[in-house]
Amino acid sequence: QKVVAVEGVSADASVGDVVRDFLDELQLPRNDAHGQSLSYQALLDREARHLRSDELVGDALENGDWLTLHPVVDAG
Repeated sequence: QKVVAVEGVSADASVGDVVRDFLDELQLPRNDAHGQSLSYQALLDREARHLRSDELVGDALENGDWLTLHPVVDAG
C-alpha cells in the first residue's frame, strides 16, 4: 500500500482515474505474482472511508487530502 497526497487534480476527474494515474506515477504493479490483474482501492484518510471509483474528485476530495492506495484482496 502507498499513501499519496492529492493536489492539483481536476475536480471533474473520477476517483478511479486518479487511482490509475497514481498507479502509473508510483509504478505500482498491475498484476500479482501469478499474473492475475490487481484492482486498487483508495482510502480517504480524512474520513476513514473507501472511495468509490465513480465518485468525482470535486465531490469527495479536498486539496491536500491523503489517500492510501491498496490492492483489493478477495478472500476465499
